Amino acid sequence: MKEMVGALRDELERRSIGEQDRLQQALATSSEEINQLRKMIASLREEMERRNIEYGEKCQAIERTARDEAKQLHEMIWSLRDKLEYYGKKES
Repeated sequence: MKEMVGALRDELERRSIGEQDRLQQALATSSEEINQLRKMIASLREEMERRNIEYGEKCQAIERTARDEAKQLHEMIWSLRDKLEYYGKKES
């Protein structure tokens, strides 16, 4: 009987140790995966910020080009009006 109890106790201890080993392995794997995900998040955040900066710079360049073009068109309109007025006065 004592041998049987001892054998059962040994078996329970082996199982308990095996469970603890599997739990520790699962925790280590989870921890590693969490660290990889955190690194990926940081990388994606940096990429998103870089793209936002690029997008802002492109928008500013487009706005600047549009302002320059509008200014050139206004100057052309003023020039043509001046010519029309000049030729209109000349014909009168």
